[in-house]
Amino acid sequence: MPSEPKNLPSWVRELAPLKDRTITNDYSSELHSVGTANGDFEVLRWWPARDEVPSLNNLMSERAQGRAAQLTLLGTPDETVVGELATHGWSVKGHHVLLAATTDDVEQVASLPETATLFEAPMDDYDVVEIADFDAPAGRGRIRFAEGFALLSEPEIMSASNAEQFRSAIIANLAASASRQGLPWLFMVAEADNSAGTRGLRGPGWSNATLITTFTRN
Repeated sequence: MPSEPKNLPSWVRELAPLKDRTITNDYSSELHSVGTANGDFEVLRWWPARDEVPSLNNLMSERAQGRAAQLTLLGTPDETVVGELATHGWSVKGHHVLLAATTDDVEQVASLPETATLFEAPMDDYDVVEIADFDAPAGRGRIRFAEGFALLSEPEIMSASNAEQFRSAIIANLAASASRQGLPWLFMVAEADNSAGTRGLRGPGWSNATLITTFTRN
């Protein structure tokens, strides 16, 4: 029997703009989007039951229309489903995890080397924080404000030196922005750094919440 559809959490819909994706279909239990840069098609949902995989694979083929496609699943991985997906040509591309924190528990003071400068810029879909070191791009992050929470992008660091300091400064600045908005919760999708698919190396205040597994089709 197919599993009962499970509604997606509200942060999922806020993630698409941060990843430069356009939502094409927004269902309560499934989100479809295309990438701005390469037009790849994505379905994001909770893990399906094993017997749902064939119909899910057919839906992906129909909606992708020959474009590159990826399937992103929330929750604890199910190895029987992984095996069934493999029979249809899908393989794991990467593991991420949603990190969660109360805003007050995250450091909000950005400390930078004397050679670095932090800039803030509001955009249409999100606000941006960038750091320049010796006038060269060193790091950037994004934040999107929603009802009751803010969703942060994992900082992108371009500098080989002071990388962790720049990362911490970006997160602190974004957390301070959420605090000024009166938002009590922070969420951030980060790359997993261990075999369990969670994040061991994370700043004070953050905890692992939802596992995220992405598949691509061969």
